[in-house]
This record gives sequence, structure tokens and C-alpha cells, in this order.
Amino acid sequence: MDDFVEGLSEVTCDVLVIGGGTAGPMAALKAKQKNPALNVVLLEKANVKRSGAICMGMDGLNNAVVPGYATPEQYTKEITIANDGIVDQAPVFKYASRCYDIIQELDRFGIRFQKNANGDFDLKKVHHLGTYVLPMPNGDTVKKALYRQIRRERILVSNRFMATRLLTASDGRIAGAIAVNTPSRNLCAADAEWRYRQEGALPADQARKDIGLQSLHGNAPVDCQRRQDRGRHCGEHAHG
Repeated sequence: MDDFVEGLSEVTCDVLVIGGGTAGPMAALKAKQKNPALNVVLLEKANVKRSGAICMGMDGLNNAVVPGYATPEQYTKEITIANDGIVDQAPVFKYASRCYDIIQELDRFGIRFQKNANGDFDLKKVHHLGTYVLPMPNGDTVKKALYRQIRRERILVSNRFMATRLLTASDGRIAGAIAVNTPSRNLCAADAEWRYRQEGALPADQARKDIGLQSLHGNAPVDCQRRQDRGRHCGEHAHG
């Protein structure tokens, strides 16, 4: 499940997710949960268990908006003040409004957050207006917990495959990607109806919603000569 079948050079899927940090696995999970019949592939240049900005874990969430401690309005005001008013308030408020649902989901995944004697999330006050810091005693469990969910949903993980080129269909739309296996330098072509590219360290579900799964026309034939050209470029890039 962690690798493509031996000798396979091409794979077709419904959803192709590029990037196995935190946002990528969450996007793959959401797509699979939305429609379990989808064939979802996750490309990651390292190993999903230990990749991304929080590969070694984290000791807490510094921007947790939990009812009883802070409101979305309060958080948005705090961020606005902290940035001298130079902020797009709409996505900040959207994040704050959905934050608690995401924390509860991660908690169900087995990611451990600090709780009080009553079993409620135990946040600490550091900021001026609200209380947003939620400690994580075992923050190293984040990627492990996400990986367990990926396996449970039977999402195909292609560890050590770096996407180097995007494939385009005859109408110019992106229809997949060329990936190179970093240890062996073998190439793989992935054709997809939908593609999602992880963008840095955005909150996982916010990245999926705000950036969005981009609809791609995967039924159109991919130009084979273009694919061969891209394959040669991938090989050159791998050696370089």
C-alpha cells in the first residue's frame, strides 16, 4: 500500500494529491470520505509518516479558537491588531469559525491535546484578548495519526515520489503529473480527474477549502510526445 506495484510506470486515479505534509493527507482524506468510491493517490517526495513542516511533531496549537475561551470575532480582532490592521479578515474569521470542528476531528484521530480534569480542552492564555494556546503533550503523534487514517481509508500512498512536471490534456488543462522515485530515479505518470497541490503550512482543512480541489478534465487524451518530453526533463532534473 505504501508503494506502486513493481514495474508499474503509469497509474490512473480520480484524485491526485501532491504533497504529504499535513494539508495533503487531510485533503486526500476529505476527498475519500466525500466519495469512498474514488481512487485517491497521494504523492510525497519523502515519507508521509515523517514529512512536512511538523514532521517531528509540535508542542501545541497557538491559534486554537475553542468555545468558552474565545470567539471567532475576538480572534479576528486580535489578529488584526497584531498585524497593525494589515490583514484580510474574511479568511481569518473563516478559519476561526471552523477551527473547533477541526480540533475535535483531530482529537478523534488520536492526536493528543491537553485536557483538564473534566476532559475538556485545557487552553492557556498568552495573547492579549483571548486564550488560544492548546498544548499537545504528545505532539509527535500528529503525522502517525494522519497516516493511520490514510491507511484506514485505503488511500494509495506513493512515498519517495517527487512530482516534477504536470501533465496537460489536449485542451490545455492539467490532467496528471510526472513523478520521479527519489532513490531509484524511476519515472511514474499519474493521470487524474482532480488534482490538489498542498500549499505550504496552511491549516489543513482551510487549505482544502480556500485553495480548493481543482476540477480537471481527465478524459481528454494526453499528448504522448509531450509526456515523453516531460519524462526526459524529469530524468535530467533527478540527476541534477
